[in-house]
Amino acid sequence: MRNRLRAGMALLVAGCCLPSAQADSDADRARRLVQQGVILPLEEILPLVRAVKPGTLIELELHYEREHDAHVYEMEVLDSQGRLWEVELDATTGELIEVEPDDD
Repeated sequence: MRNRLRAGMALLVAGCCLPSAQADSDADRARRLVQQGVILPLEEILPLVRAVKPGTLIELELHYEREHDAHVYEMEVLDSQGRLWEVELDATTGELIEVEPDDD
């Protein structure tokens, strides 16, 4: 099962990397925010996510939330029991905003 998940993740990542104007602008925006010190790089965020909810990272989004007045990393994590979780971290501080089952 673990190998199938890895293969699926590789396909998901490959699909995300196909050329598109939106993907390029999102990647450029994230790169700029990291370089400017506005948000933490993924290398610092991923251990924080794993400490909160161990599992396999399935999806990751970076967006600005007016509700929290912050850039937010929103991640979907698949735990060892096969349950999907949504984890939100403040992208600037790494502070946990929310962890909840992803019932979508």
